[in-house]
Amino acid sequence: MKMHRDILVIEDDEDDREILKEIFRDLGYKNNIIFFSDSTEALEYIRKPGVDPFIIISDINMPKLGGFELRNIILEEEVLADKDIPYIFITNAQDEYSVKQANKLAIQGFIQKGGDYIKYREKIKNLIEYWRENINTFSTKRE
Repeated sequence: MKMHRDILVIEDDEDDREILKEIFRDLGYKNNIIFFSDSTEALEYIRKPGVDPFIIISDINMPKLGGFELRNIILEEEVLADKDIPYIFITNAQDEYSVKQANKLAIQGFIQKGGDYIKYREKIKNLIEYWRENINTFSTKRE
């Protein structure tokens, strides 16, 4: 089933990647967690035939190709849009503009990064659990 497929995490900040690696280790999901520090590399990976991740968790502010731009490409390229991958933003941005931009891009979640590890882990856990429970309801594809 799709819920056991890869979780893609696109995060350019090394410290934030390490925190997320620790969170996923603590949560113990069986999914393969694939980290990308560069969103252009993530895009190349997603474009490969046969790649159909469970979920994408992406930072917004990244060099080369930001999270908003990456999400827009995924929506515009029919082959990628047809993969029907839930897309979640994680960010330090707390401004109204970022939230509005994210919502315009039909995202499925927006998580504020935080200094409190326990709360951050709980947000990630709630996100993954939500999609594990609902992936078949929201997916238009047959497995």
